Amino acid sequence: MDAQPGAPSQSCGALKPSIAKETNVLPPENGSMTPANFACPRLRIVMKNHLFAVVSVFVIFLSTAFAQGPLPLGSVTAPTQLAACPSHFQTGSTCFEAAVSCPNAAGIRATFGVSEPAGIPRGTIVLLSGAGGNEPGLGNYAASYRRAGFRVVQAAWATNWEDTGIAAKSIKAAACRAATLLNYIDQNIYDGNGGMCAQGFSAGSAQVAYSLANYGAGNFLDKVELLSGPVFSDIAEGCEVPLAPPIAICSPGQFGCNGSAWTDKPQYPGGVSQLISTLTGLACQGPGMTSGKENSQWKAMSIVDGTLDSNFRYPQTAVAGWLCSNGLNNSAAQGQLFYRNLGPGQTAQYSLTRIDNCAGPEGVDRGTTPQSVTGFAAITTDMTDPVAGCIKRH
Repeated sequence: MDAQPGAPSQSCGALKPSIAKETNVLPPENGSMTPANFACPRLRIVMKNHLFAVVSVFVIFLSTAFAQGPLPLGSVTAPTQLAACPSHFQTGSTCFEAAVSCPNAAGIRATFGVSEPAGIPRGTIVLLSGAGGNEPGLGNYAASYRRAGFRVVQAAWATNWEDTGIAAKSIKAAACRAATLLNYIDQNIYDGNGGMCAQGFSAGSAQVAYSLANYGAGNFLDKVELLSGPVFSDIAEGCEVPLAPPIAICSPGQFGCNGSAWTDKPQYPGGVSQLISTLTGLACQGPGMTSGKENSQWKAMSIVDGTLDSNFRYPQTAVAGWLCSNGLNNSAAQGQLFYRNLGPGQTAQYSLTRIDNCAGPEGVDRGTTPQSVTGFAAITTDMTDPVAGCIKRH
């Protein structure tokens, strides 16, 4: 007999809510989804609610499983004040040496010099030099920032920071050292006056970028200046054979650009490619065609690694990039591979400036901006600007 209009079908009386509570699924008594079951209005409603709950839990599970947070930091131990600072630190600095340890990398010694301004600091600026970071460098910026009222911290590594010092090579793993040191300075030297900021040149800009993208430094850095880099944005594109195509920089419509478009090749030049081979444990640029496995390994240790453990949202950090347009090395192309991930609303302030007439492949400070201002003047003005510069944002 057909069921009366509006009355439940006979199969509706066979439902067992107790089973539904135990399993979060409400099957018919015989375990199959029969037409009679779906004809039951109460069953359709209950099943819809239970299926919605199951799907919701599954989505939350996937989000939790695959959305990764920052990579773990290491530790800074046994900081010891030195009787005198090594060469190239700012005159009048107080220097310390400490041990920095990180997961997946050997321990390394770091020396950092703290130069105090007259009066209450307007902020604290950490300077990270290029190459292996073995000398403090950026002394002209240190002097300028100190005169402008900022505390300046220059850092140097005892050995190349990019080399993990163990058999397993990964520049990203080694970058934990810089992120750990920046975090230590934020916690122990920065006193809350003004902003907590950083500036890196060439490979030093990669130290800052790794710290932002992979180690959570966007949680405390208020302003960063990235000069001629970051140079490890996509190591695969710098090393793979066949060669990756040239990169367009500041194409029309690219967010935050100051200057006209140009192109640059992402490949590391000869001597640098040999160093990259040592740092990564893989033969950069051959000989012969590189394998998919090698390309994947380079990509995995890059700042822009294509996975969910890289973060490009720093809403409380102002970011400024400065790139040479002369194409004498790959610093502009590698920098662009990072900057093209930054869009409206992702940073507190953002600009990417083309520098012409650089001194050599990366000498942005001696070049000129599109407004005919020297790079050094433009960078220092930007860092000390009361709106876009090193001010407290956290």
